[in-house]
Amino acid sequence: MLSAIVVSHNRREALARTLRELAAIGLFQAGEVIVADNASADGSAAMVRERFPGVRLLELSDNLGVEAYNLAAAEARGDTLLILDDDSWPDGDSLRTALATLDARPGLGAVALLPVHPRTNRAEWHHGAEPDAFPLMGCGNLVRADAWRELGGYEPTFFLYRNDTDLALRLLATGRGVAFNPEWVVWHDSPAARRKSERWLRLATRNWLWLCRRHGEGLTALTGMSLGVLAAMRHAGPSFRRVWTVLSGIYLGITQEPAPSDTPRTGLARLLAFRLGMDRRARDRR
Repeated sequence: MLSAIVVSHNRREALARTLRELAAIGLFQAGEVIVADNASADGSAAMVRERFPGVRLLELSDNLGVEAYNLAAAEARGDTLLILDDDSWPDGDSLRTALATLDARPGLGAVALLPVHPRTNRAEWHHGAEPDAFPLMGCGNLVRADAWRELGGYEPTFFLYRNDTDLALRLLATGRGVAFNPEWVVWHDSPAARRKSERWLRLATRNWLWLCRRHGEGLTALTGMSLGVLAAMRHAGPSFRRVWTVLSGIYLGITQEPAPSDTPRTGLARLLAFRLGMDRRARDRR
């Protein structure tokens, strides 16, 4: 059985659309849909109760960030988890094909779906050619429930951002494949995909440095941290306030210890090679 898990915080209308889309592709009948509401103050929980009675609703008293996924996954009955943001939903044909691939290949731990904006039809990633060792996940992923629980799901101290890539690297480090095919699409209706918020600049920068420290050592970790800082500065642009926000993320990423990981530190080199390849492909398309 498939358990779709959606985490939401103060985005009632986006959540409503996601649930309508999940209903349209038959997930309410073919599996279960769980919404973990991170203490929304905009009536999101009431909307789910009134308009989507078939949804299992987990109402949290505090905004726990990605820890909400872990709490929902602990209650899921399915052997496969579909992990979604509140503004993302899978293409129906892509979901069926990706599920069949996961079912047919027991060595896979997860399938990463390609985020595409539904109005512009633009992909968020310049995808590469690592179909079974993909070091990246995003706003829509299929994960085996036993692998999720064995690894503890998302690292809760990340709160938001980079947590999905961290999980992909831990899956790969423990010998589980992460499959990817650019034809497997998850629609992501998010303006933040193009314009990064100040919260993203701070938390994603901090979490990238933590990611490098958790999955790399020595020169590899230092290289990864430096490249991440440069990328964050590009996103910040000429705004002093946004640059200062990146600097605060750098400070936190260096001075605060990341949560310990018991998986081998083998994934960062693969991730860096992939990200550098993405940048090269982006330049080639210009």
